[in-house]
Amino acid sequence: MTDDPIADQLRSLARSEESLKSDEARKSLQAALSHASNRTVQRAANMIAEAEDASLTADLVKAYWRLKRNPLKKDPGCLGKTALVKALVQVEYADMEVFRDGIHYCQIEPHWQGEIDSAAEIRGVCAIGLVHFAPAIEVLNRCAVLLSDQWPEARLGAAQALGALGQIEGAPLLRLKLLTGDTQAEVHGECCSAMLKADREEGLAFVQQFLTSPDPDQCVQTALALGEARLPGTFDILRSAWGRRSELNVRESLLLCIGLLRTTKSQDFLLSLIDRRDIRTAADAVKALRLNGPMGDLRERTEAAVEATESDALLRTFREEWLN
Repeated sequence: MTDDPIADQLRSLARSEESLKSDEARKSLQAALSHASNRTVQRAANMIAEAEDASLTADLVKAYWRLKRNPLKKDPGCLGKTALVKALVQVEYADMEVFRDGIHYCQIEPHWQGEIDSAAEIRGVCAIGLVHFAPAIEVLNRCAVLLSDQWPEARLGAAQALGALGQIEGAPLLRLKLLTGDTQAEVHGECCSAMLKADREEGLAFVQQFLTSPDPDQCVQTALALGEARLPGTFDILRSAWGRRSELNVRESLLLCIGLLRTTKSQDFLLSLIDRRDIRTAADAVKALRLNGPMGDLRERTEAAVEATESDALLRTFREEWLN
């Protein structure tokens, strides 16, 4: 117990299996959303988002506008407002006022490295919030601005929004962004994912060029986007990239991305790599096969291949990956 009864109530709710829609739970969450501590607001908003409970939408909106008044004092780090807009996206809030406000909101705060804009993530989240209810041209225009934002969190949100939009009209923006590059590999990866959703016909051919990037992180993020998209022809592209790259960590990551494909061809290829002549690659293949889950006899085939190598180290890897 603490000196803060509202915080204690939230902890109690989090531990219980009680529905957040009960009268008592609703009152606790409403009190938390109006609490002076932005961390308490953050926790309440996170709980509402996890439960996807739209019954407290009005309270979420009210809390957002409250924290925008004297924000450096009421919500340092934008902890509360960020959680609130995420919750509003999760409950599919259809009124665009909050998202249109947040998409250009900045909150510059002192930081040990100088200054930081703690609202950058809010801008990105609000772009996602606009996707399903605002006109597509508005989403495209706002994402065009955010893709050149100074802060990576905002650029990341813009890429995710364009992926969620999933329309061919977003492809030119994504092509331009990918060609001009980004200092953050994760942003590059999200742009690749969005490109594969926006333009399935030509996106694959365009995105695969980045597998030859001299930047290992960019290569891996590209491969991850391809693995998650699982488009026809992806296996041959990733297998070829794996054969060309020499960096051990990149090769491991490429095999994991091949594992994400979960196809017969990808499984047979990974099984073929379980060979005592290259135990490191074999271990990487075992880890990649685990991403397929318990599919049919795959576990038995993997175990048999591992046992055939007579490698104790590889057997330990199998047990760690498949039996834990």
